[in-house]
Amino acid sequence: MVAWAREVKENTRLRWNRVYKFKPKISLSLEFGPYLLKTANSSEELIQSFRLRHEVFYQEFQDLEEVGLDVDRFDSHFDHLIILHKETNRIVGTYRLSCTEFSKRSYAELEFDLTGIYRMKGPHLELGRACIHKDHRRGAVISLLWRGIAEYMNISGANVLFGCSSLKVNNPREAALIYKYLLDEGAVASSHFACPTKNFQMPDFDAWFSYFQGGLTDIQSEEAQQLIPALLSSYLKLGAKVAGEPAFDQDFDCIDLLTVLKKEDLSKSLARRFQVSR
Repeated sequence: MVAWAREVKENTRLRWNRVYKFKPKISLSLEFGPYLLKTANSSEELIQSFRLRHEVFYQEFQDLEEVGLDVDRFDSHFDHLIILHKETNRIVGTYRLSCTEFSKRSYAELEFDLTGIYRMKGPHLELGRACIHKDHRRGAVISLLWRGIAEYMNISGANVLFGCSSLKVNNPREAALIYKYLLDEGAVASSHFACPTKNFQMPDFDAWFSYFQGGLTDIQSEEAQQLIPALLSSYLKLGAKVAGEPAFDQDFDCIDLLTVLKKEDLSKSLARRFQVSR
């Protein structure tokens, strides 16, 4: 697509999704070494984060060459944490957040039945669309995102975090393997179960899950571990639980796991380090 046509198309999408009318619900700003973590406070910052999301989700994960924006109808209703690399003045990380105190819109509700989640004492904070540029994908940057989330929790008063964690998996065998491994590790919630909605159920998942019911071999467990991305691992280390079977997102050709983390279940080390009141 020629540059002018792409620009027209992008501008139309931004206007259709009300990006130019965006206003943050909460503003915060934290500096950490070479990075500045803050909530996006302008449509310009949002557009930069949409370009990063497209670069990661489409160009990197799906091997598409065309540049563009990853934007949907939820973006103007959510707040957006962004990580700015001060030396290059580029956004290298982003995470969108929506607290039920401000908005009842939910992306995760498209993929999962959230009835059990909403029975938990709120307010509820939905996280999603997390991505970090490949040159900055390290533990310190993930920790910085969590610092921002913790601060956002304090300001919003949220008691429950939930959201979709995407895994670069598109076949039922690997999806069932990961889910069985997480079950065996005690990482799946015994309550507040959330099933995928009809349009996001993965064909043949049940058959493969039954196949693994006899138990995983050491090689299979190692394979499952390697398929779990660092961001999901950080959730689980903080005490998050997977709320049910994976959903299959055909648009992004990947599976999503719904993760849930109650504020009181945050580890003591996180509470001390990020000053999250308990």
